[in-house]
Amino acid sequence: MTSLISGDNTMLVWMVVAFMGTAAVFCEQKFKWGGYIGSCVLAIFMSMILCSLHITPTSSPVYSAISGYVLPLSIPLLLFKCDVRKILRESGKLFILWHVAAVGTLIAALGGGFLLFRNAGEISAVGAMVTGGYTGGTVNIVAMGQTFHADAAYVNSVAVGANVLLGLCMLILSAGASTSFARKHFTHPYIDAFESGTDNTKTQAAQYWKPKNISLYSLCMAFATTFVITGVSSIICNLVNATNPPLVIGQLFGSIYLVMTAITVILVTLFPKYFESLEGAEEMGNYMIILWFTTLGCAATIQDVLATGYVLVYMTLAIVINVIVSFGVGRLFKGSYEECATATCATIGGPTTAAALAINKGWGDLVVPGILVGLYGYITGNYFGILVGDLLM
Repeated sequence: MTSLISGDNTMLVWMVVAFMGTAAVFCEQKFKWGGYIGSCVLAIFMSMILCSLHITPTSSPVYSAISGYVLPLSIPLLLFKCDVRKILRESGKLFILWHVAAVGTLIAALGGGFLLFRNAGEISAVGAMVTGGYTGGTVNIVAMGQTFHADAAYVNSVAVGANVLLGLCMLILSAGASTSFARKHFTHPYIDAFESGTDNTKTQAAQYWKPKNISLYSLCMAFATTFVITGVSSIICNLVNATNPPLVIGQLFGSIYLVMTAITVILVTLFPKYFESLEGAEEMGNYMIILWFTTLGCAATIQDVLATGYVLVYMTLAIVINVIVSFGVGRLFKGSYEECATATCATIGGPTTAAALAINKGWGDLVVPGILVGLYGYITGNYFGILVGDLLM
């Protein structure tokens, strides 16, 4: 069925995508419920509604431009704060709990892959996407789909399904903080601080995304830097793929997402002062990736998501075991409810999800550590994904 806005009417499609992305940010920052769900998940839901009403098209050159250019360019911008030394120094106990949660994802991915879905189609690609996505966020799903040569439409559907489950997980973790079970079985110092009024952190995302002193020069340098990193990464990938390399070499150095992540992290760790000076990079990267989430909702309908079948079960299993392992081991080692929940969100949804949960629950001291370990997941999640995908071949 044709849509009100045709796919080749690119200016109108750009208008709708930009508007929906902005609307998602507005809801996240202005409404408490929006903060719980998060702008990325909101962007998907809003755009899926427009697509289901046949207002927006399911395919357009705009979507291809965003996935082919805007998304890759956003990754370095999001990683400009990813100084490995800073992560190790400032993330504290959350760094350990992130690894605990990641182990939960690995157990589910390998266990489910070998025991339950071994004969399912594209199990190696699916296992890699589930592992990468649930140790570092949705962008890793795309990277793993590309690395294991999965169909792009299929990858989009998996990514949408992953974010629907992420939204449900965030709501459950948020609500769980108020239950008697959490209060009885876990320490909860951040909850106590917020409820007693000693923590003045606002429960809105606007607290984190407050106005900053951003100059035109800083924005230009940030854009130029991300273009250089992405361009060099593309050259390296083309050279590697042209040599018909061994499988693992091609996976590690033939995917632009892995190469530019590695280059960015190395540069940020070697030259932290330069990258810290690039004010506005994080804001631009987040908005660009929200635009990509918007196109995910446009390009994948509810029927497409449901058609992924066992993948939804696989991803649900990964989340459940992630939560069980994270909270079980966390309680054993005296981790608080807030720390376990933030670590889980950092693995399943990435840095923005972890920050959104901490900000909107008033756990101010966990916002920066949550972002840091989430960025760490961006770096390492794809490598875990390759490991699991290769093991499931």
